[in-house]
Amino acid sequence: MQGTNPPLTGGTAYVTKMIDAVMRSPYWDTSAIFLTWDDWGGFYDHVVPPVVDQNGYGLRVPGLVISPWVKPGLIDHQTLSFDAYLKLIEDLFLAGQRLDPSTDGRPDSRPTVREDVRILGDLRKEFDFRQQPLPPMPLPLHPPPGPASSPGG
Repeated sequence: MQGTNPPLTGGTAYVTKMIDAVMRSPYWDTSAIFLTWDDWGGFYDHVVPPVVDQNGYGLRVPGLVISPWVKPGLIDHQTLSFDAYLKLIEDLFLAGQRLDPSTDGRPDSRPTVREDVRILGDLRKEFDFRQQPLPPMPLPLHPPPGPASSPGG
């Protein structure tokens, strides 16, 4: 469909525009953006999820951390899940106290406090708060196709 803006590129441009707005704002130096998506069903994944309780652990999901405080070029090989975001918040802002469904008064059907599961990685390892903050790197909303987009690429 030449000349149209298919939903995939429209969504990508929207997310890029939102992230670029933060990068261009006075808030960049105090920001951490966690970009993740769920490809429903995990059909792309070749790894069986680990078992942590009767609910399993769930499919791996791709994610990016965008911040002036990330370690440049780091590719993280920890076992992470959506629980890692909550663990990061609890570690940074609650001194490691966990929001425990058995004690915080809110219904929660999780059989375990997932942030305490030993295999869960630590998103704090993504950051280096002693480094000089990285400058923003806004991206074009509609970049030209790269080599992977070419036939045979």
